[in-house]
Amino acid sequence: MNPSTGGGVSRAFLVACVVATALASGCGGTKTKDVSTSGPKANDGLTDLKTLLDSVKAGQQKLPKSAAEMAAIEPMFPVAGAFIQNGSIEYVWGAKFADGAEAAKRMVAFEAKAASEGGLVLLQDGTIKEVSAAEFSGLEKAKP
Repeated sequence: MNPSTGGGVSRAFLVACVVATALASGCGGTKTKDVSTSGPKANDGLTDLKTLLDSVKAGQQKLPKSAAEMAAIEPMFPVAGAFIQNGSIEYVWGAKFADGAEAAKRMVAFEAKAASEGGLVLLQDGTIKEVSAAEFSGLEKAKP
């Protein structure tokens, strides 16, 4: 190493090695349907979908009735869109919020795992709640 260069080449090489090692350790593995543990959670996705359905109820947004229609508005509701697209959240296409006691028993969206493991549901009255698999089986899907 040449002292007059200040070791710049050696430092650059060292930095490149550290960066390459860090990147390599984060690559590979298996791809799953789950969203990263450090990113948004299912509750965030359902909350974003609730915001969308509140906008529909207020007449500010058109109700998405298909995956294609959801894709068109996904930039405005990116968390809900990502969870629906990757299958972590299932949305009953065309279902919207309603009033009344029965709305608290009908789901407009839910975590895909809820039927088997329990999980979060978004009810037709706008409530997000966690249910067991047994409770999930007692709920019905909202009608579009």
